[in-house]
Amino acid sequence: MPALPLRPATVFCGDRKLGKDHYHQYCASYVPDIVATRGADGDKPDIYEFKNYSPLVHKGTSRPACATLCGHERGMGNTAERLKHKVLGTRPRGIPAAGRFDHATGAGHVPYHAGDYVDAIKNRKSLVHLLVHEIFGGMCSYSARRLRRLARDAVVSGCDATDYRASAAARSFVPFYAQRISSAIVMNGMQGILDQLARARNGQFRFRA
Repeated sequence: MPALPLRPATVFCGDRKLGKDHYHQYCASYVPDIVATRGADGDKPDIYEFKNYSPLVHKGTSRPACATLCGHERGMGNTAERLKHKVLGTRPRGIPAAGRFDHATGAGHVPYHAGDYVDAIKNRKSLVHLLVHEIFGGMCSYSARRLRRLARDAVVSGCDATDYRASAAARSFVPFYAQRISSAIVMNGMQGILDQLARARNGQFRFRA
């Protein structure tokens, strides 16, 4: 059976100036980054929350008790897990008497945490997609899977208007947009550093020791 064409949806960026109440039909607990009023997986809206963090953290960086900082061992090890806890929250696991959760054994207690998008998730208003990126251009596995899903949707809908001639190497959806996303992250991050250096030279900014 041929795939059915996707119905159109309105896609817009959230505006924090409007406040959480303005987006209550999608999520009343947090202002979304991007909302698609009809999600790719059904009639429920899609919310996309983008995070771009540095993997370079001090060993004393604060983190939830159930998360680790293991970026020295695996990609996204210093960012993805604690961001999932912050944004998506977590269900309770185990009992308090079991002690703190231990990643090595999988045993221990994980307390309930609501997360930023608790209203959208708990009340099933929207499907929340957390897309984690790092300042050197990397993306988490879920971001990569979502990009591949968008590529398939573009084929089904027949509405991919991308001009692939803009890239010397990428000739299809996934490599083209992965290249564009990573490039934008790195270039804007470097511009931010240059802007702070300029402010420091002008005496408008002080570096912390």
